[in-house]
This record gives sequence, structure tokens and C-alpha cells, in this order.
Amino acid sequence: MDNSKIETPIIKQVDFSIITNSIPEISSVIYDLWTLKITLHFPDLEKPVYFIFKNLNGFRVLDEGDLLEFWNNNIRVPGWVWIIEKGGWFDLEKTRNGFVEGYHENEYRKEYLILGQNDCVSVISMSDDFEIINLNEE
Repeated sequence: MDNSKIETPIIKQVDFSIITNSIPEISSVIYDLWTLKITLHFPDLEKPVYFIFKNLNGFRVLDEGDLLEFWNNNIRVPGWVWIIEKGGWFDLEKTRNGFVEGYHENEYRKEYLILGQNDCVSVISMSDDFEIINLNEE
């Protein structure tokens, strides 16, 4: 496979008030045409955390081993949610002629990568409109 068109990933940590040093297990991914709800279980938290997107273009779930370019120590950042600024799933899809969204400029489009112990979820969102529900704060 020729990956010469894909740039080295540029990633940025998304900082949240959830206090944990662990990486979650992604236990559920539910999509219902309006929202994408990702359920995360952290080993050191009693209750789950929900990450909800309301305006998205697409998502994919892959084993973390199929995303090795993101684990390079030269580009890896802390945290369990990252914004992918370049070299991610969106840029990979743009190499296909049939990826219509790749022909449109959208200043609000964001790509996120939610890390899990076994799986990761890539999300192409049409805004930065997402919500985190942390049941541990109740």
C-alpha cells in the first residue's frame, strides 16, 4: 500500500476535568442517526463516562494495533481523547476519489480519536459540539 500521500499525524490532547491516569475500556458505541454515544469504563473510576457527539460525518472503531502511527513517541500526547489535526482518518479518506467530504472546506470540521485499552474510536465531527457525562461527579 502506498502511504506516501498521508502526512505524519499531528495530534493535540483534549483536556478534561476527569481525574484519572488510566486509559478507559470502550464498552459500547451506539449511533442512532442523531447522536454517537461512546461508553467508557476507567479501571480507577466506579461509574462509566459517556462521550456524546451530536453533529458527525462518520466514525470507525479499530483495534489500537491498527493505528500504530499514533503511538510513535515523537508525536504521542497525554490523555485519552485527541484532536487529529493532520495525518488521520480524514486525510486517509481524502486519498479516495469517492470521498465527497474531502472536496469541501469546513472550518468547523474536527477529527477526534478516543483511546481505549483494546479499541479506539475515530470520529469526524462537523463541529466541536460534544458532551461528556461523568457519572462519578454525582
